[in-house]
Amino acid sequence: LAKQEFDQKFNAAVAMERRRETEKGPSALIQTTHGAQLEITNLTRYGHPGIWNGQRLNIELKEISEQYRSRERPHKLLAMAQIDGEMEDGKPKYRKLGTVSQQSVADYNLKQGMVTAGAFLKEIKPEMSRGQTSLLFQQAYQSAEAFRASIPESERLSAAAAAWSISATRQDEVEHNQDVQKKVSNFAFAAFPDEIVSRLGELQFTDMKLVTLDNEANNFKGKVWNPNEKYPVEIRASHHPQDHERHGSRLVFVQDDAGEYKEFAMLEPRTGQLPIGTKAQANIVPGETYTATGTIAVAGKAPIEFTIREISKFSYSGQEFHAQSANLAIGTVPVPNQAVKIQLDGKTLGELDADSVKQLEQVNYLKNGNTLNLKFTPITDGNKVTSLVAESQQGNLLKINKVDVYDFQKESFGSNDYKKVTLEIPQSKTRDAVFLDGKPLGVLHFKKDKEALKDLGVLQFGKLNEVPATLQSNFSHTFVKIDPNTVEYPQVWTKEKQVSPSPDNSVATLQQEMIDKSAPLLRQIKERPTFLFVTPEDKMLGIMGMAVDNHKVETVTRWLAKQNVTFKQILPEQVPRETKKGLAVFNLITDSIPDQTIEAMTKKFGEVIESVDEYQQKVKSLPNRPQNLKVPESTVISPKIEPPNAVVNYSTIPLSDKSSLSETQNNSGEKTNQGTVNQQTVTIQDLRDWYVTAEKLARSEPYKQRIMEVANHFKQTQQLSDKAVASMKYDTQQHQDIIRISQIVQRIGAVLGKTRADGSSYVQGKMYDIAFDPNKKNLIIANKSGELVLGVQSGNITLNQVSPEVVTHFDEVNAKLDDYVKKNQNQDMER
Repeated sequence: LAKQEFDQKFNAAVAMERRRETEKGPSALIQTTHGAQLEITNLTRYGHPGIWNGQRLNIELKEISEQYRSRERPHKLLAMAQIDGEMEDGKPKYRKLGTVSQQSVADYNLKQGMVTAGAFLKEIKPEMSRGQTSLLFQQAYQSAEAFRASIPESERLSAAAAAWSISATRQDEVEHNQDVQKKVSNFAFAAFPDEIVSRLGELQFTDMKLVTLDNEANNFKGKVWNPNEKYPVEIRASHHPQDHERHGSRLVFVQDDAGEYKEFAMLEPRTGQLPIGTKAQANIVPGETYTATGTIAVAGKAPIEFTIREISKFSYSGQEFHAQSANLAIGTVPVPNQAVKIQLDGKTLGELDADSVKQLEQVNYLKNGNTLNLKFTPITDGNKVTSLVAESQQGNLLKINKVDVYDFQKESFGSNDYKKVTLEIPQSKTRDAVFLDGKPLGVLHFKKDKEALKDLGVLQFGKLNEVPATLQSNFSHTFVKIDPNTVEYPQVWTKEKQVSPSPDNSVATLQQEMIDKSAPLLRQIKERPTFLFVTPEDKMLGIMGMAVDNHKVETVTRWLAKQNVTFKQILPEQVPRETKKGLAVFNLITDSIPDQTIEAMTKKFGEVIESVDEYQQKVKSLPNRPQNLKVPESTVISPKIEPPNAVVNYSTIPLSDKSSLSETQNNSGEKTNQGTVNQQTVTIQDLRDWYVTAEKLARSEPYKQRIMEVANHFKQTQQLSDKAVASMKYDTQQHQDIIRISQIVQRIGAVLGKTRADGSSYVQGKMYDIAFDPNKKNLIIANKSGELVLGVQSGNITLNQVSPEVVTHFDEVNAKLDDYVKKNQNQDMER
C-alpha cells in the first residue's frame, strides 16, 4: 500500500514532467455542451488568432499521422476549431487550434472524426512550471519517508528487504512470461536509503546459485555435502569449448580431500558473480526440491523408477529425501486443489494469497461458505488492477490475487464501502497422485512412469495402492554460501573475454579496421544536407533552426561565430530523430543574422522551411546514419550574455542568451566598444540581487551561470565590465517594468474587467487582451494577433516578451484610467 501511494504520486510527477516537455505554452480548457472538459495544448504552435478572446467554439478532431509523431510530439489528435462563427466564402472557417491532451483522449475515449458544437472557452491555463513538477516529486518522497518513520528501527532492515522484493522484477518471471510488467525500484530507494547503504559495508553476494549439476564435468557427482561444514572454493573462468554447456561462464571449483581444486558446478548467470580468481570458505547447501524419484524393487526384474512432480504444492513442500524407505500410496484419485477463491455477488473476485490462507487456517476460519466483510484497496501493475488488499472491520488485512483473471477484471474498486464476500474451497481434482502417510506428496506426469505403474498393478482409478519404495530428492541446483570473512580477492582481476575469447573476435577486429580506413570516404558519400527551418512559435519568438551534418558541427560553429550570429547547439538527446539521421540542430537568433549572411545561407541551402510537416518529411527521408561512423567531437561556442534589442522568451528557448554583448549603447544611442571599468558603486549584494532578478525573469540556466561567474570575478578583482553593468541594469529595469504592468493590469481588471466563473477577470482592449486571477496570482497578456506578451503563473514569470513599447502602452492606459475614474467620481458627486 505504501509503495502504491508513492508510485501514484511519483508517476503523476513523471507524467507532468513529460507534459512539460511536449506541451509548450498555455493551453485552453474547452467545456462541451455535454459537460466534458477538453484540454487543447500547444496553442502557440498553431497560432489560431481567435482563441485568446473567443467565446463559442465548434471543434472537429483529426488524426495526426504517425509519421509526424515522435517522442517530442506524441499527440495523436489535432483539434480544428471554428471560433465565434468565423466564415470564409460562405462556409464555416476551421483553423488548426492545438493538440488534444493525452489525458483528455483517455478520459473521454476521443477518436478522429468526432465533432462538438456550441462549446465555450472555460479557461486559458498557463504553461506548467518546473515548480509544479518538483512539488509532486516532493510529495512522493515525503510519503515514502513517512512510511519509513512509521516502522520501528529494529524492523526497518527487514521492511527494506520486503520493499525491495515487491519493487524489483525477477528475471526468470520476465523470461517465462512476456506479459510481466517490469517493476521499478524507486520506492525502495526512496523509503530505505540508509538501510540500502548500510548493506554495502559487507559482501552481499554470499548466496550463489549453482546449476548444471548433472554435467559430466562435475567431479563431485553423488557427493553428500555436510551443510554445516565449510569447504574451500575458488571461482574460475570456464575452459570448456564453445559447444559445451558450461562454455563462457564462471565455475566453482572445490578443494578435495587431497587439497586439489576440482570442478564442481557452474554459477547460474543471474546469481551473484564474484571476480575470477576469488577464493573463500563456503557452505554447500542443496536447493529446494521440486521433484523426487521413487524406486520400487521388483523381484526378478529391474527396479521401476518414476518421477514425482509438484512436491512444492503439497504437504511435503521443502522436505528433502535421501534414499529413505517409505510406504507410498499410488492411484488416480481426487487431490485437494490449493487455490481458495473469493466470491462476490455470486461471481469470482480472485484467489486468496497463500499467506492469507495460512492466516485463516490459524483461526480455523478456512471453510467453504464462510463469509467476510471487507473493503478493498486496488494494487495496480501497469494500467490494470492485479490484486487487492482487503481490510476487515477489525482491521485485519488479506491479499486477493489474480483479480485481472476473473469476473471483476474491469472493476475500478474505488469505493470504501465494506462488501460481503464468500470463501470457496474448490473441490478436489482427480489426478494420478502419490501419497505419503495419508498426505499428498506429488503427482505423476510422464506417460512411461504411469504405464509402468499400471503394468505393476499399482496405479488404478479410484483406489490407492500401497507399495514399499525408496525416495530420493532431485536437486537441479544447489547453493554456495560464502563466508565474507574468508574472501580472498585476486591481485589482478580478469575479464571473462580475456579467458574465453569469442572465435569471431579476429573477424570483428578486421571488420573494424576496414571501417576505420573507409570512414573518410563514407563520410563524403553519406553527407547530410543542411536545412533552414522555423516553427510558428519559434518565428513568433525570433528564432530560426538550422539542421546540419553532425560531422560539420565544428566547422559550422566557427563560421556562425565569425558572422557574429547568436546561436546555441541543441543537445543530441533533445532531437533524437535528427540525431538518428546524422544531423545536428542549431537555434539561431534571427535578429542577430546580418542580411548578407541570411541571403548567402538561403542561396546555398534553400529557402527557410516554414511548414513543420515539410521539415519532418525531409528529415524522415534521410537514411539513418550507420552507428559505426564515428561523429567528430563538436565544439560549441557559447553565446554571450547580453539582452538583445529584440525580445525573446527566455523560458522556452534553449539558448544561453539573446544576442552579443560585444557592443552596448550609450545614452546618445551611439555604439561603444566593451570595456572593463572599476564600478565603485556596484557591490556584491547588487550582483546577488541581479541573480535573483534573473531567476524571477525566467532567464536560462547558462545566463544565470554567467552571472555567477561575473560575481566570482568581481570578488577577486573588484572589476566589472560595461556589458555586465548594462545587462544588470536591463534586467532590473525589465523586472520593475513587469511589476508595474502587473499592477496596472490589476487596476484595469478591477475597473473594467469582466469576471469569469472561476473568479478570474478579463478585459478586451484595442491592442491587447488581458486575463488576471488575483487569487492564483496568474496573469496573461496577449496582442490582437494572439501572440503572448507576458505570462505569470503563481506569481512566477513563465513567458516574457515585454518591450519598451508595451510598457509605454500600459502607462498610457493607466493615465487614461485615471481620467476615467476621476470623471466618474465627479459625476457621482454631481448626482
